[in-house]
Amino acid sequence: MNPIYLQRAALHCALGDDLHSAARALQMGPPPQGEPFVLHEVHEPRTYLYATKTGESLSQRLDRLLGEALGANLQPLDDCLLIVASTSLDISELEAITRRQQSFRPDDSTSLDLLANQLRQRWGFAAAFTLNTACTSAANGLLYGARLINDGQYARALVLSFETPSAIAMQGFGALMLTSPSGQYRPFHPERDGLLLGEAYAAVLLSREPGDAPLARLLGGFSACDTSSLTTTREDGSHIHWVMQQALRSASCTAAQIDLVKLHGTATSANDVAESNGMRLLYGEQMPALSLLKPWLGHTLGACGLSESLLLLKALQNGPLPAVSYANEAMLPLGAEPQMLATDSLLLTNFFGFGGNNASLVLQGCLAGETPCR
Repeated sequence: MNPIYLQRAALHCALGDDLHSAARALQMGPPPQGEPFVLHEVHEPRTYLYATKTGESLSQRLDRLLGEALGANLQPLDDCLLIVASTSLDISELEAITRRQQSFRPDDSTSLDLLANQLRQRWGFAAAFTLNTACTSAANGLLYGARLINDGQYARALVLSFETPSAIAMQGFGALMLTSPSGQYRPFHPERDGLLLGEAYAAVLLSREPGDAPLARLLGGFSACDTSSLTTTREDGSHIHWVMQQALRSASCTAAQIDLVKLHGTATSANDVAESNGMRLLYGEQMPALSLLKPWLGHTLGACGLSESLLLLKALQNGPLPAVSYANEAMLPLGAEPQMLATDSLLLTNFFGFGGNNASLVLQGCLAGETPCR
């Protein structure tokens, strides 16, 4: 595909209330501790990684996020598509209504497209739609936005992704035995015991043109659903391997040219095994640098395709990526020391979701203060 620029971006997450602060916190400190909640059925504590508390409503926070991603010199958006990618959408607001009423009525629920249409009307976007494909929602948003720009249907696309704290998600993942009892988020560790959920809000403006200070270029990517199971992907890694191969082919590059792979790394048993096997099918034992971000962000579900990609790209502009404390015990060769890579490195970012929906993106960072990418 023709490369598409990530022109401007914004991120609010557990590491900070803007993209720069989050990237600095990733590099300078340990993962955040999170806050406890209690699983109803077993009365056990679990950990959730909240974003910085601002006192804003969801609508206010999304408006602020859009303002950061669009910039101060706001141009008319009648050539720009809005893509809202999330698994939570308005669930947190519905939960608040239910608590106030002490009940739930069917007419309290809204169309999944209502939030996107409200933002479209308020900001003047040409059109809007939503995506909910589990962990790949935001990654698919980037791919669809790039495709529609390349097809000439829109000049620009704004991908907005978010995951709000939801009792349904917290209790549901706990009931599935997927959340960590220990509170330690350790993807690919032999004794990993599950994930930590996290809150995040992210946005990026896509365009054929680089703009004043582009963050990166999206060179290619691929997404497909593994229909061999209703809940997961093949543990032999074959579908993951195929998706990564197709992503590389779409970007006209080879696995050997990739400088770093950002792993999905949920720390759940089956998913880590499947991704490990997929990586070995693609690389054998000679792998490029590997990166993990969920221990610092939490698993931001539908937002992870954007929250993790933006955080990685901004961190590469600032300095080294953090070491993994248990690297010597891990199933994959994770970095035991901080990893310094060039800002314009070629990156493969992986998102392998619930239900077997798998996506990989090929990105290349842009040098800070410079327009060209290699």
